[in-house]
Amino acid sequence: MTTLNCRSMYVYQLAKVIQSEGSISAMVDRARKAGIKSVWLKVANGKLRHQNITGNNKALFVALCSALHAAGISCWGWQVPRCVQEGDAQIEAKLAVTIAAELQLDGILVDAESGISFFQGDAAAAATYTRTLREALAAIGKSIALSSHDVPSYFPQFPFRSFANEVAFNVPQVYYGSNKSVKERLDRSRNDALNQSLTVPYIPVGAAWVGGQGGCKNAQECATRASQFIQLVQQYGITGYSFWCWDAAPPEFWAVLEKE
Repeated sequence: MTTLNCRSMYVYQLAKVIQSEGSISAMVDRARKAGIKSVWLKVANGKLRHQNITGNNKALFVALCSALHAAGISCWGWQVPRCVQEGDAQIEAKLAVTIAAELQLDGILVDAESGISFFQGDAAAAATYTRTLREALAAIGKSIALSSHDVPSYFPQFPFRSFANEVAFNVPQVYYGSNKSVKERLDRSRNDALNQSLTVPYIPVGAAWVGGQGGCKNAQECATRASQFIQLVQQYGITGYSFWCWDAAPPEFWAVLEKE
C-alpha cells in the first residue's frame, strides 16, 4: 500500500489548478520540482461525487493521476463523510471505494470534521463508515488516512476515535497561520492526548494560503512559516507532512518547497 511518509499537497478544485498552471504536464513538473510525492484531490462529499470527477473534469482527473503515477507521485482522493441519515455510512464508504477503484487512486483520505458542513452522524456511524471503507480498500490494495482537527481533544462530542481506530495515517490539519508561532500550534497538536494515543504515523498538514480560518497574513509570511514548519517536522523526526492547498498557494510558498 502507498505510504504518506513524504511531502504531499491537497488540491480542492482541480480544473482551476490546471488552468492556473497552464497544463497537466506543467502541474506535474511543479510537483516534481517542489519535492511533492503525493497529491490529494477531492473526490466526494457525502453521497455525492465532487465536480473534480464529473463531466469534462473527470478526463482531466484521470489524465493527471496517470501523469503523476508516471512521475513516481501517488494520487489520493479525499472525501468528506456526512452521514446525515441512518444508513448513509455504508453508502458513503462504498462510493469512496468505487471511486478509488475506478480512478486507480492509491488511497482515500477521510476529511472528517465537526461542523454543519461536515460529519453529522454519531460514533456508531463513524465506526461503520470507516471500517467499511478500510476493509474494502484493503481488499483492492489501497490505503486509508484520517484528516481531522489538529487538536481533537477540543472537540469532545466529535467521534474522533471511531474514525482514527481504522486508519493507517493520522493527518491533522495544523493551520498555524493565525497562531503566535508555528511551533506553538504544532506542539499543541503533537501533544494532544488523542493524537498521542494513536500508533499510526502522524502526518501534519500546514497552511499554504493567505487569509482567514488558519491562513497566513500575507504571501511572505506564508513562505516563512512553511519553512519553519518543514524545519520543525524534520527536527521532530516526523516522517511526512502536507499542505492545504495547491489552489491558493502563493509563488513565495512554492519557492520554499523548491529550495528545501
